[in-house]
Amino acid sequence: MEYFYLTCKRLIFKKKLIQIHRKKLRPDRTERKSTEKFRAVIDENTSLSMYHKENRSFCIIRKDLARAYEMEVNPSEAPIINKILNDPEPYESSLADLKILDEEVFPISEAIKKVFGDKKDLKLNSIKLAIGGSFNDYVTIRENDLIKFDVKPTLSGLIEFVKENSKSILGFLNCEYISEEGNVIYLNCGKKKLSDNIFSIKLKILASMQQRGFFLQQEHKYYGLQLYIVIESRKHNDDKFFEFLKELGIDWELIFFRRRLAIHDWVLIECEQNSENLKCYLRAKFETLNYFDVNNIIRVVLKNQLPFIVANKMGSLLYKMKLERALLLQEKNFEEIGFSHSNLKENWLNDKEGQIRKNIFQNKKNQPMGEYSMTLKKAEIAAAAKLACAYLGIRKKMKFDQDIPISEILKYEQELTHF
Repeated sequence: MEYFYLTCKRLIFKKKLIQIHRKKLRPDRTERKSTEKFRAVIDENTSLSMYHKENRSFCIIRKDLARAYEMEVNPSEAPIINKILNDPEPYESSLADLKILDEEVFPISEAIKKVFGDKKDLKLNSIKLAIGGSFNDYVTIRENDLIKFDVKPTLSGLIEFVKENSKSILGFLNCEYISEEGNVIYLNCGKKKLSDNIFSIKLKILASMQQRGFFLQQEHKYYGLQLYIVIESRKHNDDKFFEFLKELGIDWELIFFRRRLAIHDWVLIECEQNSENLKCYLRAKFETLNYFDVNNIIRVVLKNQLPFIVANKMGSLLYKMKLERALLLQEKNFEEIGFSHSNLKENWLNDKEGQIRKNIFQNKKNQPMGEYSMTLKKAEIAAAAKLACAYLGIRKKMKFDQDIPISEILKYEQELTHF
């Protein structure tokens, strides 16, 4: 009985620990807003996944090689050699077709050099080549055989080596097995710091043991080779990034606009059905609009039964107007403490006087004078509603509060036309 009681206590304690751990793992709302993840299927053999979080963006492109290329699979010496090695090897030795390098890998190297420059050569981290006369008569060489002579193997060097020795190279074999991930690696190369935005590009050919059942069923093959291109960058809307994807035959504009239009249509429906959603949307999208601004916009929208597109346009106009006013106010603060645009950087941290000016500026900056704290007038919101309807070609007789002068609305309409 005592043992049963102790077991129950342990189970309850374990359950509480799991609940606490789950709470810690669950991302907060702010983190979810800054995170973006989606997948796109390009064609029958190509797909990509995008993951963006804060100042890091990952684009993982996958190309299926199992359908187009054949492999030779034979038993390996793993049952004995794994007792000696620290890192275990697969129990099968698999030889991939050399055409994969010629047709799939080498063009990617050319694309990288075309976009980022000839000096951006990929470092060859791992590969094992089969050298011989037939599948029953060969030896293997790998990148380690060069490293022991302090020679750094590169992808461009591999390209030239394969071109000059194509008759004696039968293919490339599995060279690494990551047991924790269940991945059999055939090729691994990469390059860091390709541009200011792109941190690295990695190129891998691997077969996942987790997907082995799928390929046995679909393709009747023991190993389903996959080519992966992993691009790590600061942001995914960079010109070099787009140019590289274009070289790979991926139409990024089509992917972007499909997602954007679909998300916009869904947001439109949710916001038109529920005013709370519209309120949250305006506050999330237009950061300069404060609580009172958004509430006043919603009042005008509901009172006049305006569609979502008008509310969105109103938010855009008022956001730009508040931002412009804040910039003018900041320029005025700079002038008050003796700064000008031309010598701003020189004076910013220059001697004691410059330090004093900096402190004055910081004090002014911390005061509630920013674009967020300045609440818009009712006349400004009414003017934005009229102008938004005019821009979008919506003819509607607007109803506003009686205490709003028409002259004020006309005045702010003129100001808003600049945005």
